[in-house]
Amino acid sequence: MIESLYILIITSLACAVLGVFLVLRRLSMVSDAISHSVLLGIVIGYFVTKDIGSVFLIIGASLFGVLTTFCIELLIKSKRVTEDASVGIIFPLFFSVAVILITRYARNVHLDTEVVLIGEIILAPLHRINFLGLSLPKTLVQMSIVLLINTAFITVFFRKLKISSFDPVYATVAGIAGAVLHYSFMALVSFTAVSAFESVGAILAIAFFISPAASAYLISKDLKITILLACVYAVFNSFIGYFLAVKFNVSMSGMCAVVSGITFLITMTVYPGGIFTRMIRYINNRNRFSRELLILHIDNHSGKQEALGELGYSTIRQHIGWSDRKLKYVLDRLIKKGYVYRAKERGVYSLTETGKKLSDEIKLHYGLMAGENDMAKIDTGRDDYILAIYELIEKQENATNKKIADILGIKAASVSEMLKKLVEEGDVYTENKSICLTESGKKRARALLTKHRLWELFLVEYLGYSWKNVHEDAKALEYVTSNGLKDRLNEFLNKPKHCPHGNEIYENHPDVDKLKKLSELSKGAKCRLHKVEDDRDLLEYLVEKKINLGDEFIIKDIDNFDDSVLVSSESEDKHIAGKAAVRMMVEIIL
Repeated sequence: MIESLYILIITSLACAVLGVFLVLRRLSMVSDAISHSVLLGIVIGYFVTKDIGSVFLIIGASLFGVLTTFCIELLIKSKRVTEDASVGIIFPLFFSVAVILITRYARNVHLDTEVVLIGEIILAPLHRINFLGLSLPKTLVQMSIVLLINTAFITVFFRKLKISSFDPVYATVAGIAGAVLHYSFMALVSFTAVSAFESVGAILAIAFFISPAASAYLISKDLKITILLACVYAVFNSFIGYFLAVKFNVSMSGMCAVVSGITFLITMTVYPGGIFTRMIRYINNRNRFSRELLILHIDNHSGKQEALGELGYSTIRQHIGWSDRKLKYVLDRLIKKGYVYRAKERGVYSLTETGKKLSDEIKLHYGLMAGENDMAKIDTGRDDYILAIYELIEKQENATNKKIADILGIKAASVSEMLKKLVEEGDVYTENKSICLTESGKKRARALLTKHRLWELFLVEYLGYSWKNVHEDAKALEYVTSNGLKDRLNEFLNKPKHCPHGNEIYENHPDVDKLKKLSELSKGAKCRLHKVEDDRDLLEYLVEKKINLGDEFIIKDIDNFDDSVLVSSESEDKHIAGKAAVRMMVEIIL
């Protein structure tokens, strides 16, 4: 029984060393085609020799493997059929012809299509030969020779295979005979697949070719290490598959194929760029960002006249915009680590000496240790008022004390005093009972929004934030972003023109597009969704409706009662509520 394990290990190694190059050359499905279509070569070889044990069967099968590759590439070069369609046409054709020939003319011959597909590894040790004075399973000797041939081929032509796999154009320029090397390699793949038929079958041969190589490729981008890892995976899959098959009395070939698939899925989940790893990294990065933001916020207001009013729990929560649960969690963590303490007599939070050192390190890390001309003179209260006024202007609404108070969540009476200061500073003026921004006020608002929207894009693109959850952390980051950091972030993001919500990043998009609200369009108009208001409820509504930026609509109907809009998209008709349509900006498509 243990000899079956030896056969599995040798077969998996013979396939794995070639499988790496199949994966690199994107020929994984071609290996599937070869492992099935070579059956026709075996059948034709038998009809010629009338001997099921003849070596010409292997030769014929290998030639048909090359013929399969040639036919697939011929169809692809015709540019009338895609690569996947070519594979789907050729290998079922050849395999089906082989099955018909077997069932019609070779019923009494040991050419069992089921064995060809799934193999019978447990019976392989029964067929023995004398080799160097030892009685060994025929398949073990055969696959050992194949492994040596494959290893020798890879070793001798490693450099040429590497160059032609990664850069076929350079390989041609360098004088490497790409076609000869390619078809020699595919002939070797066919030879290996045929040799593995009797023991492991076509299905496991595919698993041995592809799964170890694909798993190794996820972990390493060094070709030599990838080949070594593929061999390790192949041996591991064989060991585990063999012992599980024995324990549960099931097909060894089938169990090894299952284990190969499972190890790949596990690798895809936990490798450095895997789903689970990225999720952990995302959570850790988000928690770290939250702690750093809060430390910077406290440090920014510490030692100033407004500290008593700005560093209370409720004020911090209002300015940063976090939920009560999140703020308590972050504060508790910082207090336990000794970075923050709460002065009981005043009820405000302050940094410990350790916290101040950490704040300086954070500023240095993010490029915030800047001179007076670079670091923005931050006054979050003043900036909140300017942004609130600008938000109303963008919505084409009159800015009044009450509307500003509603946006900031404060009493209307509190607005007047701050507006008086802003007027004195030259950022705000009043006209016809409406509050307006001067050019300096608009410039200040756009500078803050540029920082805010750059951070939104960074958090969505690189930290996996959802567009509906990104606003709060981006708001906190904008207040502690120096002009130098803003410029570096802008360069890093390749000077984007829009944030994830479609809003303009003014520095890169100074001329605001001529957009219209969806609610303003008439029936029959064709439009494209350009941007939406950065409002959590609206964003959740659009996600539920499966509406995304860039979607194109045709206005089919407008309800005069509730102003809801019926739009037609490529997939289906959708009803959009009136209060959502008024906050969706679209560009008209002529």
